[in-house]
Amino acid sequence: MDEKAKILNSLKYMFDVAEKEGLWFYCSYQDMWFSPKELKEEHANGKFIWGETNWMLRDPFEKLKQLENVRINMDKTICEFKKRM
Repeated sequence: MDEKAKILNSLKYMFDVAEKEGLWFYCSYQDMWFSPKELKEEHANGKFIWGETNWMLRDPFEKLKQLENVRINMDKTICEFKKRM
């Protein structure tokens, strides 16, 4: 078995858990989020084939909340800037 196959085989359990529990793959090193479907597609294209120590399963609503907070803060920044004009 080649190295890629070993890595993908080692991730099978994580994919099972992610699919059953609605979790996404998160890589803190790159701050990247992938749904299980998206990561499988990336793997099929030879990308992001990293061992399980590089991945964490997390609730995608964490990222959504973070993005919403960024939007709220940006709206405030824009509003404050408009007031200065």
